[in-house]
Amino acid sequence: MDNKLRLRFSKTGKLRFIGHLDFLRVFQQMIRRSGLPIAYSQGFNPHQIISFALPLPLGMESVHDYADITLTANVPTDEIIKKLNDAAPQGLTVLAAYHVQGANAAAATVAADYMISLSPGHCDLQSSITKILQSETLIIPKKTKSGIKNTDIRPDIFAIEISEDCIKMRLSAGSARFLNPLLVAEQVLQIVPQAISRMELYQSDGAGALKPL
Repeated sequence: MDNKLRLRFSKTGKLRFIGHLDFLRVFQQMIRRSGLPIAYSQGFNPHQIISFALPLPLGMESVHDYADITLTANVPTDEIIKKLNDAAPQGLTVLAAYHVQGANAAAATVAADYMISLSPGHCDLQSSITKILQSETLIIPKKTKSGIKNTDIRPDIFAIEISEDCIKMRLSAGSARFLNPLLVAEQVLQIVPQAISRMELYQSDGAGALKPL
């Protein structure tokens, strides 16, 4: 059996205040403490073979996040989950582990769900959201590798809906295209979020639909 596994985990609490590289070290320490037979890269500076789906911006929690690891021996998935959670710091919880083949999580990711918490007494945003969803284009100044450019972000907005105290968005995410939810909130909807949580990451099912990683 292929020993490449995908871990689904949550990152909450104080862990949201550490950057991606520091979180990588936290994750590596958790795996070392777990005693799992993790595979290492070759060369003069071997490191654990870990691939995260999409780095999480500083200050953002994740409800469902993903990382790929490779083990050198078969271990039952329920044992993997238990060993990792026994070794995990507060705020990091491994929710599932399953075998995968093909593209790693980073290459497979194409979209993400976000939940934006709103402050009490926020203005009515439904008309703005309706206008966005009915528009064919949405041009805004966006930072790119070559500087600030007017960019059409409408193709990267798959869905937006509002409830009493939050906005839910499904936006493009991944190495090919990425739309920052904070940009949509501040520049398009002109709100300052109380908090943003990433709820789920998606891959293509090969037939034009999305499915969780």
